Parts: sequence; structure tokens; C-alpha cells
Amino acid sequence: MRQKNMRSLRVYLYIAAVGVGIFLLSLLLFSKPNSVYEEEEFPVLGTIVRVKVAGDKVSSNVLLNTAEQELYRLHNKFSPNVEGSIVQKLNTDRKVEVDEEGLFLFQATYNYAVITGGTFDPTVRPLLKLWGFDDINSSKKVPTQEEINEALENVDYRFIKIDEEKREISILKDGVEVDLGGIAKGYAIDLVIQKIKEIDPGATGFVDAGGDIGIIGPKFGELAWVIGIRDPFSQDALKSIDTIYLASGAVATSGDYERFFVQDGKKYHHILDPEDGYPARNASSVTVVAEKAMIADVFSTALFVLGYDNPALDYFTDFGIQALVISPTGESTETNGFDYFREKM
Repeated sequence: MRQKNMRSLRVYLYIAAVGVGIFLLSLLLFSKPNSVYEEEEFPVLGTIVRVKVAGDKVSSNVLLNTAEQELYRLHNKFSPNVEGSIVQKLNTDRKVEVDEEGLFLFQATYNYAVITGGTFDPTVRPLLKLWGFDDINSSKKVPTQEEINEALENVDYRFIKIDEEKREISILKDGVEVDLGGIAKGYAIDLVIQKIKEIDPGATGFVDAGGDIGIIGPKFGELAWVIGIRDPFSQDALKSIDTIYLASGAVATSGDYERFFVQDGKKYHHILDPEDGYPARNASSVTVVAEKAMIADVFSTALFVLGYDNPALDYFTDFGIQALVISPTGESTETNGFDYFREKM
């Protein structure tokens, strides 16, 4: 009787062990592992671009390599400071033939210049060069009023002509130069996200290009990313003045703390007003949330130029944006729907 009980116990333990083994094997085969995020920084597009991504079906490192290739492709194609780029050729030869992508970006640039009443203007480059904001290595200075007035004669987006049939971009006046910096960075973020999603639709993460952020996918597939809006009055780059939550879409912040120099105790930043040629004075920070980084990029610049006292702020929500504007004295105003992004999703 005792031997029979021992045999029964051994059989029971054997069955239990097999059951546990099958259960553990099932976990290995069918459970989905937690997302493993990898990130890398790339010095490109006039800033540092940080890509943080976790693959679903594809290695995160493969996705980072894809992002790197796309970022440098767009940098070499559209940067005015790269020899042989479309923009460099246009500024030198006054006319350039473009491909479908180039035509799209120039058309978008021109259309947004019209929509914003020229507060976003791609022909601001003569002013950027004058102040030394055209390149990180350019010497910075406060130009004379005479120099500014002379440069302003060459700042007007209507000096650009787009021939859709010939796919030709022309500059209609000598002295005019184009810089797509106010739109190309956001466009590059959108393209990087598109390329990553084409390879791995389930990938998640974000692309951060110096304050312009595009969401690849929600954190761990279900959580919103927590994005701090930098305090424009603090020298601490990590100090936030506000917080928003994004599981998709994009956000761009333009601030007077990004690129600037100080002369005779006064700060001069790189966001220039195409109307008078000086750094825009009526805002310290503008944050724009939109579906695409390109849209957020454009409107963060335009609304910065329009400033804190812009009575038509809510008008721009018709173009799919929400915005927060902080004045030089620390006051803030926002569009009616911006508060939605402060709620955890």
C-alpha cells in the first residue's frame, strides 16, 4: 500500500513538473517582452537630434540607423550651408530644378508664409547672416540700422517663384537668399517617423530635434510621453515651466534662450522679425502642439514673431494647432484647447 502511494506521488510530481514546464515554455513563446528603448544623438540640421526608439518586430538599432540615414539625407539636401544642396544651389544660381520632395517642401514653405502673413518667411537669410545666426561658426554682432534696412530690401517670400510644371524654383531679385530652417527641422522629424513606421509599424518612441518633438508611438505602447516645457527665464535647461502629455502628434517650442548672444548687457536671439529685422521682442517662449512636427515648427516661429499680445491667436487653431505663449514678463496666454494636453492620457 505504501509503495502504491509512493508511485502515485511520483506520478503526480512528474505531471506537475511537465505542466510547469509547458507553462514556462508558453510564456517564452507567446508573451510579448517589454519594449527595450535605445537612443542616440546626431549633430545635424543645425542642432542635436535625439532619437529614442523601441522596435516591435525590428531591432531598435536598425531603426536608429534608419533615422540617422534619413536625417543626414535631408540635412545634405536642404541645408543652405551644405555645398551642392538644393537651397545652396538656389541661393547661388538663382534657379534650381527640384524633385517631387523638393517641390513639396518649397510649396509648403510658401503657403505657410502666406498663411502667417510673412511672420514665417524663408527669405530671412540675409538678416540671419547679418546678425551671425546663419551658422554656428559665424561671428555674432549687432548690425547698424543702415545694414538692417539694406537687408530688409531682400526679405520677402514673394521674391520666390515656384513653377510646378517645370519643377523649378527661382529667386526673382538679386540679394535674396532662402533658408528653410524654420520648416525643414520639423519636416525631417516627420520623415524619420514615417520611415521608422514603414519598417516597424509597432515601433514606439520619439524624435527630439532641439525642442521640436515628434512621437513615434506611445511609451511601452500605451502611455503618453511626459514633455516638460522649458522655463525660458532659467539658465537650467532641465527646469520646466509647464508639462504636457503626448501619445501621438508633435510639439515644437521656440524660445529666446535657444541661440543668442549678449552685447553691452543686452541679449539678442535668433528669431528675427521679418518686418523690422530685429529679434522679435514680444515673446520669450511659444509652444505649439500639432499632428505633424512640420506644422508645429512653422507656427512656433510665426507665433513667436506675432508675440504675446496677438489678438488672433485662436484663429490659428483652424490650421490644426494649439499654442501656449509666454511673454517677456512671465505672463502666459494660450489657445482654448491647449489645456487638454496637460491631462494624463
